[in-house]
Amino acid sequence: MNKLKLVLVGNGMAGVRALEELLKLAPDLYDITVFGAEPYPNYNRILLSPVLAGEQTVEQIILNPLSWYAENGITLHTGKTVVEINRVKRIVRADDGT
Repeated sequence: MNKLKLVLVGNGMAGVRALEELLKLAPDLYDITVFGAEPYPNYNRILLSPVLAGEQTVEQIILNPLSWYAENGITLHTGKTVVEINRVKRIVRADDGT
Protein backbone atom coordinates (compact mmCIF):
# COMPACT_ATOMS: atom_id res chain seq x y z
CA MET A 1 0.00 0.00 0.00
CA ASN A 2 1.28 3.46 -0.89
CA LYS A 3 1.62 5.87 1.99
CA LEU A 4 -0.37 9.08 2.01
CA LYS A 5 1.75 12.23 1.90
CA LEU A 6 1.47 14.53 4.88
CA VAL A 7 3.23 17.90 5.07
CA LEU A 8 3.38 19.79 8.36
CA VAL A 9 4.19 23.48 7.99
CA GLY A 10 5.70 24.60 11.27
CA ASN A 11 7.72 22.53 13.68
CA GLY A 12 6.10 23.77 16.88
CA MET A 13 4.94 21.93 19.95
CA ALA A 14 1.29 21.47 18.92
CA GLY A 15 1.97 20.24 15.41
CA VAL A 16 4.66 17.79 16.44
CA ARG A 17 2.46 16.56 19.29
CA ALA A 18 -0.21 15.79 16.69
CA LEU A 19 2.41 13.89 14.68
CA GLU A 20 3.33 11.86 17.76
CA GLU A 21 -0.31 10.78 18.09
CA LEU A 22 -0.62 9.99 14.38
CA LEU A 23 2.48 7.82 14.63
CA LYS A 24 0.96 5.94 17.59
CA LEU A 25 -2.36 5.37 15.83
CA ALA A 26 -1.14 4.65 12.31
CA PRO A 27 2.66 4.50 12.12
CA ASP A 28 2.76 3.30 8.51
CA LEU A 29 -0.02 5.41 7.02
CA TYR A 30 1.85 8.61 6.15
CA ASP A 31 5.02 9.72 4.41
CA ILE A 32 5.66 12.77 6.60
CA THR A 33 7.58 15.94 5.76
CA VAL A 34 7.98 18.79 8.24
CA PHE A 35 9.10 22.34 7.46
CA GLY A 36 10.34 24.62 10.22
CA ALA A 37 11.71 28.14 9.81
CA GLU A 38 14.00 27.77 12.80
CA PRO A 39 17.34 25.92 12.58
CA TYR A 40 16.47 23.50 15.40
CA PRO A 41 14.28 20.45 15.81
CA ASN A 42 11.15 20.81 17.95
CA TYR A 43 11.87 22.51 21.28
CA ASN A 44 9.88 23.61 24.32
CA ARG A 45 9.05 27.24 23.62
CA ILE A 46 7.80 27.70 27.18
CA LEU A 47 11.40 27.27 28.34
CA LEU A 48 12.79 29.79 25.85
CA SER A 49 13.25 32.55 28.46
CA PRO A 50 15.95 30.60 30.39
CA VAL A 51 17.77 30.05 27.09
CA LEU A 52 17.66 33.77 26.29
CA ALA A 53 18.89 34.51 29.81
CA GLY A 54 21.84 32.14 29.31
CA GLU A 55 20.65 29.75 32.03
CA GLN A 56 20.04 26.86 29.60
CA THR A 57 21.01 25.95 26.05
CA VAL A 58 18.69 25.25 23.15
CA GLU A 59 19.89 21.65 23.24
CA GLN A 60 18.53 21.33 26.80
CA ILE A 61 14.99 22.26 25.76
CA ILE A 62 14.74 20.14 22.60
CA LEU A 63 11.71 17.86 22.79
CA ASN A 64 12.35 15.71 19.74
CA PRO A 65 15.98 15.39 18.67
CA LEU A 66 16.94 14.94 15.02
CA SER A 67 17.24 11.21 15.66
CA TRP A 68 13.51 11.03 16.54
CA TYR A 69 12.57 12.38 13.11
CA ALA A 70 14.89 9.89 11.39
CA GLU A 71 13.68 6.95 13.50
CA ASN A 72 10.09 7.76 12.54
CA GLY A 73 10.82 8.22 8.84
CA ILE A 74 10.06 11.94 8.96
CA THR A 75 11.82 14.26 6.54
CA LEU A 76 12.65 17.42 8.47
CA HIS A 77 13.57 20.67 6.74
CA THR A 78 14.90 23.10 9.36
CA GLY A 79 15.69 26.72 8.59
CA LYS A 80 13.21 26.75 5.70
CA THR A 81 10.15 28.97 5.49
CA VAL A 82 7.22 27.80 3.39
CA VAL A 83 6.34 30.51 0.87
CA GLU A 84 3.79 28.72 -1.30
CA ILE A 85 1.12 26.07 -0.86
CA ASN A 86 -0.62 25.01 -4.05
CA ARG A 87 -3.44 22.68 -3.06
CA VAL A 88 -4.52 22.02 -6.65
CA LYS A 89 -1.05 20.87 -7.74
CA ARG A 90 -0.36 19.44 -4.26
CA ILE A 91 2.93 21.33 -3.96
CA VAL A 92 4.56 23.01 -0.99
CA ARG A 93 7.55 25.25 -1.74
CA ALA A 94 10.04 26.73 0.69
CA ASP A 95 12.04 29.93 0.36
CA ASP A 96 15.07 28.00 -0.89
CA GLY A 97 13.08 26.16 -3.58
CA THR A 98 12.69 22.93 -1.58
